Amino acid sequence: MCGICASIGKGNQIEDVLKGLKRLEYRGYDSSGIALLKKAKIETIKSVGTINRLEEKVCGNDNSNVVIGHTRWATHGKVCKENSHPHLSFDGSVAIVHNGIIENFEELKKQLDGVEFHSQTDTEVFSNLIAKESGSSLEKLLSASKKVQGSFAIAVLFENEKKIYCAKRKSPLYVAIRQGQIMAASDISAFEDKFDFFYVLEDDEFAILSENKVEFFAADCTGIEKEQKMFEKTAFFEDFPDEKCFMRKEIAEQPIVLKRTSFKYFSEKVVSDETISKLKKFHNFHFVACGTAYHSALLGAEYLQRFAKKHCEVSVASEFRYGSQKINKKCLYVFVSQSGETADTIACASMVKEKGAKVLCVTNVPYCTLNNLADFILPTFAGKEIAVASTKAYVAQVFTMLILAGLMSEKDLSETLKRFVLSFQIKPFPEEILKEIFSYSKIFFVGRGQDYVTSLEGALKLKEIAYINCIGIAAGELKHGTLALVDDKTLVVVISTKKSMREKIENNIQEIKARGGKILLLSQFEHNVDVEYKIDLTAFDEEFMPIESIAFLQQLALAYALAEGYDPDKPRNLAKSVTVE
Repeated sequence: MCGICASIGKGNQIEDVLKGLKRLEYRGYDSSGIALLKKAKIETIKSVGTINRLEEKVCGNDNSNVVIGHTRWATHGKVCKENSHPHLSFDGSVAIVHNGIIENFEELKKQLDGVEFHSQTDTEVFSNLIAKESGSSLEKLLSASKKVQGSFAIAVLFENEKKIYCAKRKSPLYVAIRQGQIMAASDISAFEDKFDFFYVLEDDEFAILSENKVEFFAADCTGIEKEQKMFEKTAFFEDFPDEKCFMRKEIAEQPIVLKRTSFKYFSEKVVSDETISKLKKFHNFHFVACGTAYHSALLGAEYLQRFAKKHCEVSVASEFRYGSQKINKKCLYVFVSQSGETADTIACASMVKEKGAKVLCVTNVPYCTLNNLADFILPTFAGKEIAVASTKAYVAQVFTMLILAGLMSEKDLSETLKRFVLSFQIKPFPEEILKEIFSYSKIFFVGRGQDYVTSLEGALKLKEIAYINCIGIAAGELKHGTLALVDDKTLVVVISTKKSMREKIENNIQEIKARGGKILLLSQFEHNVDVEYKIDLTAFDEEFMPIESIAFLQQLALAYALAEGYDPDKPRNLAKSVTVE
C-alpha cells in the first residue's frame, strides 16, 4: 500500500519526486524518503511522518537529476526512520524503493550470510539480494526478482550509473516520458499533469529509465515494445494544496459527483446499449469487494434484485478468495474497488478469470489492474478522492450500480434518476445535536434492509477516523445478543427510510429505550415513539435514501474526529489503496 515515485531528467528532479509523493500519500504516510545520485554516489534522506517533514529535511543545495522516492504504509517493521525507504544494500551500491510484500524474505535473509541488516523490513532483503548477484545491473535485477516470491513494484538506483531500473509483479507501476524527463510511479496521478503519454508495466516486466529514453524488457532479458497510452484529461487529476480538510470537501462534492455520473451515463452513454444487452443475458451476479466497496456492493446487489430481477450474492474478497466457492461460468462476477488496485479483490478477479467466468469491474480509476482483467467496465466518476475514509467515491459506486440496475430494468428509471440528482443537496448535521451527543463513546448503528447497509458504513466511518469502537448491526438482531451492551450511556443511531419497516423499527427503538439507551433517529417519516434526537431526511424515492442518509453519518464521523483533534484525512494505521494482502 506504499507509493513509489522516481524521476530522471536534465535538471534537478527532487521537487518533482516530492510533488509526486504528496499525490501518493493516500497509499501511506507513516514515513517517507528519497535516494538520489550525487557525483555517482547514492545519498538518502528519510523522515518519519508526512511528506512535509521530508521536505523540511531536503536542503536547498540538494540537487540531482536521478531521484527515487517512497511514502510508506508499514507492513514489516514498526514505524521508524530505520524502516523507512529507500533501503541501501550492505555495500551502498544499490538503493531500492518498494511497494508490495516479499513473502519469502525470511528464507532469503538466511541465504545472505554475513550481511548486516539495519531494518526489520522485507525490502532491505531485496536490495542486498540485487547487490549480491553478478552480471550487468539489469541481469542482477532480473536474477534477484526470480528469487523473490510475492508482489513488488520497485525503482532501483545503482552507484556510478545515471539510470533508474524498474520492475513490477502484482503491484501497479507506470512510466511516462517526454523530452528531457522520464518518471515512474505507482499511480499516474503522480505525474499526470506533466505528460501526454504513459506506459503500463505488466507482471514480470522491467524498464530502464535514462535521460532521453526508456527501454522495456521481459523476464528473459529480451527487449520488448510497449504501446503508449494517452492521458485522458479528466477530473481525476485535482490539486488542492491549500485544502485543510479534504474529507469535508469531498462530502460537499457529492451532488456534483452525482450530476457528473448521470451526465456520463445518460448523455455520453459511457456504457453502450450493446454492453447492457450482453449484461442482461446473465441471470446470476456475484459481487466481491472489501470495506466500503463491500457496503456499496450490498446495495448494488439489492438494486439488481429489485429492479432487474436478477439473483445476486455478495462476498468479502478476502473470504471469497480462500473459501470453497464453486465458480459458475454462467454467473457474472462483479468486482468493486475505488482504486482498482485492491489486492484481495484483484486476486479474486484473477481466480475467476482463470476458471473461465466473466468479470465486471466497478472502478474510479481508468487505468488500473482490475480494469485490465475486466470483460466489462462500469466506471464511476467521483474524481480523485484524497481522504482515506471514502465518502464521495462510495456514493458514486452506489449511484452507478443503481444506474446499472435501471438500465437493465424493464421499467425506464432514467427520468427518476435525473430528477434525483437535480434535487439532492448536502444538508449540514445539526450543530445543536452534535453538542449533545459528543459525550457518547459507546455507539451502535442499526437499520433494516438498505438501512442496515447504511448502518455498517456509518459505523465504519466513525471507526476509521474517530477511533470509536462502534458497530453497525441489523436492527432485528439486537435482541440476539447485542442488546446486552445497551445501557443509559449508549447512543443508538437508528436509520429508518423503508416505509414497510417503520413499525418494526419502532419496536426496536422501544427495546433500546427500555434498557436506557438514547436514540438518534434519521428518517423522512414521523414515528409513533419518542426519541432523544431526530434528523429529518429529505423524502426521496426509497432507492435514493442510502445516499441521503449516509451524508449525515459521514459528517457525524468527521465532527467526532475534529472534536478529538484527529486528522480525518490521514487516520492512523490506514491507507486508502490496500495493495497488499
